Amino acid sequence: MTTRFENEDILHLLTGRTPLNLNRFLSYNLKEAGISLTKEQWSVMAVLWKNDGCTQQVLADATDRGRAGITRLLDNLEKEGFIERRASKADRRTNLIFLTKKGKNIEKEVVAVVEETISAITKNISDDEIKRLRTIFEKINKNILEIGIHQES
Repeated sequence: MTTRFENEDILHLLTGRTPLNLNRFLSYNLKEAGISLTKEQWSVMAVLWKNDGCTQQVLADATDRGRAGITRLLDNLEKEGFIERRASKADRRTNLIFLTKKGKNIEKEVVAVVEETISAITKNISDDEIKRLRTIFEKINKNILEIGIHQES
């Protein structure tokens, strides 16, 4: 049987060296800018900046997190004063997640750090290469989902 990857390539694919390094670099840049958000918290905030007042489930789905993971992130964001939970008027069992003034005010600063980080890591990579990479990742994720492997809730 012929493999499409060398053993070293498989190890890097399975261990996620690139996402790990990217996350470390982004976390470092956020910290250097004096922003007290983790990469995981930033991903939740990014959804809220586009869809303030959404449900916890929408946030979990948008960030590919399970129920317990998103709850912990929201607890910490609430403790830091970035978000607040409000009971839905339509269904009081459902909480809607809203940005506080502090959560809204930090958006421009965070987006600037994220954009600087992305610019630095994509230096010398063409727009066409980025598009191809995105297409490849989408195909890999689609294949995984078709096999039936899903994030645990």
